[in-house]
Formats: sequence, C-alpha cells, structure tokens
Amino acid sequence: MKKFKKAMALSLALAMGLSLVACGDKKEDETTTEATTETTTTEAAATDDATADDASASNAEVSLPMPAEDSDPIYVYSWNTELGDRLQYVKDKYPQYADLIQYENLGLGGTSDEYKSAIENAIANGGDKVPSIIACDDDVALYFLSSDAIVPVEDLGITADMYSNAYQYTVDYATIDGKLKGMCWQATPGCFVYRTDIAQKVLGTSDPAKVQTYVKDWDTFMQTAEKMKQAGYKMVSGPKEIQNAALADRKSAWVNDGTVTIDPAVDKYLELAMQLIDNGYTNKNDPWTDGWGSDFTGDVFGYFGCPWFVYWSINDEESGSATAGKRNICAGPSAYNWGGTYLSVTDKCPNKELAALVLKTLCCDTDVMYKIQDETLDFVNNKAAVQKMIANGKGATPILGGANPLQTWYNVAVKVDGSKATQYDSVIDGYLYTVIDGYENGYNGSKDNMKSMLKAMIKEGYPNLTVK
Repeated sequence: MKKFKKAMALSLALAMGLSLVACGDKKEDETTTEATTETTTTEAAATDDATADDASASNAEVSLPMPAEDSDPIYVYSWNTELGDRLQYVKDKYPQYADLIQYENLGLGGTSDEYKSAIENAIANGGDKVPSIIACDDDVALYFLSSDAIVPVEDLGITADMYSNAYQYTVDYATIDGKLKGMCWQATPGCFVYRTDIAQKVLGTSDPAKVQTYVKDWDTFMQTAEKMKQAGYKMVSGPKEIQNAALADRKSAWVNDGTVTIDPAVDKYLELAMQLIDNGYTNKNDPWTDGWGSDFTGDVFGYFGCPWFVYWSINDEESGSATAGKRNICAGPSAYNWGGTYLSVTDKCPNKELAALVLKTLCCDTDVMYKIQDETLDFVNNKAAVQKMIANGKGATPILGGANPLQTWYNVAVKVDGSKATQYDSVIDGYLYTVIDGYENGYNGSKDNMKSMLKAMIKEGYPNLTVK
C-alpha cells in the first residue's frame, strides 16, 4: 500500500471527536519473533500449506447469491486511485457487473478530517451516488467501523469460512463487539529492512537468518547498534523509527473501559528511544522528512518497514543509486504491522448482493488474490495465495538483491496481534512523537518526565478518559 504520510496524520480535532470502541474476539499475544532457520521455515510452510489448501477448498464450496445483471449500481468511495485499480480484478472476473461497479476517488488524504467528513456527508445525503462500499485507512478504520452505518459482513452473507485465509490480525482488528465489519485484500506485516553491504562489513554476514540473530530482541538490537556506531554507521535514521515495532509488544490496549493504560512496553520504548539518542545511534531524523529519505542511501544500517515500504518508499532501483539492490529483510525484534486498507459496506447500499460479491472477490478469492499479488506486488491478505506464490517460485525482487521476502512476511503476518487496536491509537502514538521530540530537545530529561508529558497530552485531548 502506498501510504506516504507521517504517523501524526490524524489531527487533534479528529481525536476530540472519537469515541471508545472495544474490539471483540481478542486473542493472546504471540511471542516475539525470533530468528527463523531454514529447517523451521520449511516445516512451518509445509504445515501452513496444508492449512491453506483446506481453507481454499472450503472457500470453493461456499458461494454467494449472484446479483441480478440489471440490478442497481453501487458506488465505491476511496481517497486515491489504488482501490479503483483493484476493482478491475472484480470487473474482469464478473464482466456482467462491470458497469454496475462505479468508483469515486475523492482525492483526499485517507486519514484526514476532510475524508471522514466527505464520507459521512455522502452517506447522510444519500442520492444516486450514496456510498455502498467505503475504504478505511488502518489509522482511522475503527472510527468508521464503529458506526451503525456500517453493516456486519455476516449480514451480507459472508461467512468466516469464506474469509478463513485472512491473517488473524486483520480479523481481530476489524471485529467490533463480536461482529466483523471490515475486510481487506492486503496485509502489511512489518520487518527490519537492512543494508546488506553494511551488514557484511560490520557483522560479517548479510544472510537474513544470521542478521536476525543480531536484531532478535531489543537488548540485542542495541548491542548491534553499538557495533554499528564503532564502525561509523547509524543503526536507524531516528529514534522514532522503532515505534511501530516497539509498541507491538504491548500486552494491553491504550484504552480499556475508558481508562488509559501505560503498558510496560511503552516504558521500554521510551528507554530505547533514550538509548538511541544518548548514544548517538541515529541521525535524529523523523520518518518522512527529507533527512530520513536521504539516509536511505547514507550511513544508516536499517529501517522498520513493510511490503509497501520496500516496494515503493525505499526503492532506489530507478535512481541508479549505489545502494540499489543492497538490501534485504528479516523479522526484527517484534511482530508488527504498518498500514492497510479495510473495506466496509454501508447500510445505504442499494445492492448489497453486489457489494458482498465485491468484498468476497477482492478479499477472499484465492485465485484473484494470487493474481493481485503476482501483478501488483501487494502482499495479499490470503495465506493460500501467498503460499502458492512461494511454491511457484515467485516473489523475488531486485530491490532486495534478488531475494524473495514473501516467506518472511508470511511468518510475521501470522504472529501479528490486532486485538488491542482502538480508535485512539494513531493520535496517542502521535503524542509519543511529541514526547520524544521533547527529550531530543532537552526539556524532557527523564523517562518519568516523558510519561508525565504523555499523560498530560492524553488528558487534554481526551477529557472523557481516565488517565492514571
């Protein structure tokens, strides 16, 4: 997914208007991702292949009623051209409905107040172009999914069996009070993207399984950061680079029953950020700044990213840079995800049969999703499709020096925990950015000071919440 935005994309104005939603069907945290050997990867893949085959067979046996070919058109709303391109796969499979599936590109930021308002106004106003399907960016999806205007997918005839190949974190994330209300065609497992030339020089190896042993947990990560410093390199571009991965270690959500929880993993993240700053392990560049981008080809060892980041953000193949092809990925210290787009159906939809067919085709159809993976580089939210890609020897990319990242992303995706997501996450995560800024600039001199500032910002932004 091409998401060129900062982590603080959601404004405080939006934050003040959000209400608490608790997701149902939660599950236990998975353990921290560890180094994966060739043998265990192969065994896991074999097991997952069997599971995926069973799920794929189950999917093939379950079908939806086909809409009438002269039924009402539906309008699909999003913020850019990406979803419109993906809808072509539905139209290609079902050409009889091609003219009934209309795309509305609002040309707005997917996490912006403007997009939120435009969608809500379009639903409220109704009319010939009332939204039937809306696209929801991961950062704000729970805002939309919590609305009574969004129909649970089971009401459309979409069953758990149909969606059984989806990674569990995408199911948990979009489940509201026990009802699945959003589905996605893409998955966004995170990884550690490292420079192979620097790894070879400093660590004596560029092999992903061996590099993983140097970043397998946060303590080891910091030890490796010291090695990089001694060799004249920075571990990461800035201290905030690790935030998505570090916060994935939380055992509790930011907000539970109206009470804000400062999880021990937040304390750990603040400590790690302090270490990165105090020890000079970074260039102090924030994500999405010019300095952060220039570090792609500079003295920085690694970044925390995901499929869309690798393919579209850090890619310097076309520039002819000296670093082109000198990267690879490993799982890193934590299983996390970054981004994604969820699709939901509104209660104003005049042709729910067709809307259901669109969601099922884009988000459940293994053959269609395999084709999307093969042709667009989207890492699809379908375990069977990804395993088929791997079995067919597809997925290698010159961006990673000819390496195939699919198995690593798969191994991470099955471990990501989506059960702790709340509507508050992107805003509170943004507050953490400000807190880290304070430490970098010398006016938050300790972890306790940073925590106090964080709590004060949450209290001001969300006076309805209890902050202990």
